[in-house]
Amino acid sequence: MRIAFSARGLSISSGGARQFIKSLVPALAESRGDDQLFIFYNREQFRGLAADCTEIVRESRNKLWWDFVLLPRMLRKLKIDAAIFPKNVIPPWTGCANYVVIHDLAYFLPELNAYRRLDTVYMRTLLPRSARKAAGVFAVSENTKRDIVHCTGCDPAKITVTYEAADSIYRRIGDPDRLTAVKAKYDLPTAFLLYTGSLSPRKNLVRLLQAFARTGDAIPHKLVLTGSKSWSDRSVYEMMDTLSLRDRIRQIGYVEEQDMPALYTLADAYVYPSLYEGFGLPVLEAMRCGCPVVASNASSVPEVAGDAAILVDPYDADAMAAAIHVVLTDRQVRERLVASGFRRADMFSWRRCAETMLNVIRTRHARSSSTSGECA
Repeated sequence: MRIAFSARGLSISSGGARQFIKSLVPALAESRGDDQLFIFYNREQFRGLAADCTEIVRESRNKLWWDFVLLPRMLRKLKIDAAIFPKNVIPPWTGCANYVVIHDLAYFLPELNAYRRLDTVYMRTLLPRSARKAAGVFAVSENTKRDIVHCTGCDPAKITVTYEAADSIYRRIGDPDRLTAVKAKYDLPTAFLLYTGSLSPRKNLVRLLQAFARTGDAIPHKLVLTGSKSWSDRSVYEMMDTLSLRDRIRQIGYVEEQDMPALYTLADAYVYPSLYEGFGLPVLEAMRCGCPVVASNASSVPEVAGDAAILVDPYDADAMAAAIHVVLTDRQVRERLVASGFRRADMFSWRRCAETMLNVIRTRHARSSSTSGECA
């Protein structure tokens, strides 16, 4: 087969979809077997991600033009058999069987205020159409699969769950010089609790701040926040001021990817209070680095964390505070979470994700070819 993959999402500065593409493409290249794999980029700097595959670059910073005009034109010209679109939407006129990866359905939950209005309208319009017209849909969790069926009316028989995994760079760092360098680079406190991600309302930072404030003087830790500001983050900063937390919080902003394993290693605990996630990849990243995790029991997070994290009601700040206190003060609990976290993270594999996708595509292609032959 001639199988294509749209990697334009690598040009996004950060986020789950970018990490998904970056980790999945090498795994697809390793799993392709006798099939030809074509990877399409919109910037030259990304070439080289897929070893021994055909990598094609068409420079364009206009993502709509690239997605809806340039890419379909290239797919038709190369007579591609099947194409994978890893960011929720399938363009028209591709001339091949289309497979879409859907990461979450937060666009359909207005109470979360998860995305900007224009992005929400775009996805609410095109995502359901893509799910229904696709030859196959890949959902990153069982929870996302259920949401796809509920929000789009997609036939559940078309949907295959393909779990994500922590990238291979995530591992516990034992080199003290490297840890010291990262600590100095980001001016990190000696003892800290870590949160990574945006300040978007669905990430539930307001309740995390409330929980952190309730730990009071019982712990010496500061709260370190990474990630960029959100378009709707005023409530987070207002809560910092209301609770007089500014001196206990360290905002370090964007962290270079190669520094993230050291950051997780240095943290005494990682907290993930999100109200809704399609998967929840940072949970596995923290676990692979030996960082004990406190996470919400909402949406897909329990599916990812299993029994390797302390799970709490994300709407209950008192329960969150109690969990934070336990994981930071009880050595036995910490050791149990670290050990179970390593085992849990090892259960997820990008190679398995890639093989599942390719096997679905091959099977449906063979079935389609057989049906066409019978009709002829």
